[in-house]
Amino acid sequence: MFCAREDCAGTTKGILTVTHKLDIKEPLTDPLCRLETALGTPPVPGELRTWATTLRKTFDETTRDILQQIDTVHPAQFQEIEDTNSELLARVEGLREEDRKNRDTCRSLAVQFAELEASAVRAGADEKQVIEQQQKLLEEGLRFVMNVRRQETAIRTWTEEAFDRDSGMGD
Repeated sequence: MFCAREDCAGTTKGILTVTHKLDIKEPLTDPLCRLETALGTPPVPGELRTWATTLRKTFDETTRDILQQIDTVHPAQFQEIEDTNSELLARVEGLREEDRKNRDTCRSLAVQFAELEASAVRAGADEKQVIEQQQKLLEEGLRFVMNVRRQETAIRTWTEEAFDRDSGMGD
């Protein structure tokens, strides 16, 4: 099914959807969009330190939301999948493992964003010193945003599949 959704900038574009439910506002949508926007905003020359600080703060805020989702929402969703359809236990274990990886990535990236901020302070006006570190971290940050979105979609998909199989609505 083809549907339209708003991207982070508020514009509508076509995407391919695998579920029959539209207009779902996921709890992490806004924080992930803010982080993605911060990652995609280039630093203005002479403002690297301010940019790095803003980026670290945005990452820290997003991480709090992600970890709250992992700690409080996901366990209930996993339990619901298991209770509804025990055939999906292996899928739930895979989802739990992905949550563990995302939690580890939160910790690792938090350290890297703090290091980038410290490097930007040390570099002062010679911002070229941190270009490589900055580029690597931006790529890792965007990859992390994509992984978290993929996890949220997978959890929603398997929750729906458990229900559909249990109610006889699935294939």
